[in-house]
Amino acid sequence: MKRITRILLLAALACGMSGCASLDHPTYEDVRRDALDAMQTIVDRIPEPKVVRPRPEFKPYGCHDALLGMNKDGAFFTGYWEVEVADDVDVAQFVLDLPSELGDGWADEPQLISVSFAQTNLVQVATKVSITVEERERNGKKGIDVLAISPCGIEARQTDSPTN
Repeated sequence: MKRITRILLLAALACGMSGCASLDHPTYEDVRRDALDAMQTIVDRIPEPKVVRPRPEFKPYGCHDALLGMNKDGAFFTGYWEVEVADDVDVAQFVLDLPSELGDGWADEPQLISVSFAQTNLVQVATKVSITVEERERNGKKGIDVLAISPCGIEARQTDSPTN
């Protein structure tokens, strides 16, 4: 429940900062691809050996949700990948050093919720994708969770095929 709350809170922040109501709307598929690419950029920096487990994708979450204080068109993508790492990886140090390792093109975001584990919140400047990277341990194995929230994108409208 805490993870979902964090995702929704970060989503509200991402959409609020990303101009969900801009005139130049990207498609949902574009923002989804941007988020997945940003997640891959993070995962590529995690030391080998590692096992990446993308979690099932959520249904696109509407940007018009009054509970999030938004009244926008489209939907945003949320992604969640678990990455299992070797026991010798200093996960907390990796997570905390990540902003400086990524360099230009990434902005550090403030920590809105105090947590008892290493966590870094970032925004990829070019795409406005919000990324949270956090230390975790699951079933006695060290790991890193990578969560992404895209800006709003316009969902493709289904069109009926012409009938003859």
